Amino acid sequence: MKKYLVFLMACLVMTWGCASIVYVSQETGMGKLQSAADEVPLQPSALFVTAPAQDDSMPDVSHDGRWVAFKRVVGGFDRILVRQVGDAAGTTERNIAQGTRPRWSPSGSWVLFRNQGKIFQIRPDGTSLMQLTSPPANMTDNFGHDYFNATTVVFGRGTGTGPGQVVALYLVDTASTAVTGPGLACSQPVVSHDGSRMTCEIKYYFGWGTLHTIQIYAVPSMQAAGSITFTYGPNPTTVQNAANVAFSADDERLLFSGVPPGETKREIYSIRLDGSGITRLTTNGWDDVYPDGYKPQLW
Repeated sequence: MKKYLVFLMACLVMTWGCASIVYVSQETGMGKLQSAADEVPLQPSALFVTAPAQDDSMPDVSHDGRWVAFKRVVGGFDRILVRQVGDAAGTTERNIAQGTRPRWSPSGSWVLFRNQGKIFQIRPDGTSLMQLTSPPANMTDNFGHDYFNATTVVFGRGTGTGPGQVVALYLVDTASTAVTGPGLACSQPVVSHDGSRMTCEIKYYFGWGTLHTIQIYAVPSMQAAGSITFTYGPNPTTVQNAANVAFSADDERLLFSGVPPGETKREIYSIRLDGSGITRLTTNGWDDVYPDGYKPQLW
């Protein structure tokens, strides 16, 4: 924690915040949130210290860099927690809802999450819970969600992402809960910090393996702005099973976890939006997952 605070103070002296990455380390068998300057290789320290038995994952840092929302397993249930970045004592920690995959609104006034196949939002103090979606029979909203802008949420709805299954993106207005769609045939939408770009994912299955494409679109026009394709199959020579895609703090690269060729554990990678410059950021004997780019602040 002391190392993290020294780094944070140095960043604040130079500018409003250094580009950083928060991610989940599975070194102990339980998820622990780590933070590091966005450099190669990552030199992490604990974002905050928690009890050994606590299992935390899916961190998302608010756009102002002050708060982190994350999932913790509590009594066998997934819970959404929020806590101030750098709060060593945990005095600001709040357990606000049952659910998974929290996402901050652009203003930091709401936390979006999923529970039992539906999308909800809630104030970070645990008040004003709102159910935003009600999927039709035989479909779920389990395929990603994020704030498209200050008043609209983009989410994936469908039957699944495997062979013969379908998923598409929809939009829901947070005030009226009116849903529009289907739109793009993809899943796992992620919107950049500045709100100008969005990624979503498509997988194509073949007898020899899988093509996994990360599509990049301009927001709000939804015009195609690029794509990155991974190939998965036997005897791989490139990273496999990319997942947990997020934008870097400056929105110029994507962060993700993936399995290096010839290895079995997930590591953190980055790649430019044009598909060049893929870079391995961690090298460990355990899984590192759920990266998120952010710029820390103390106030």
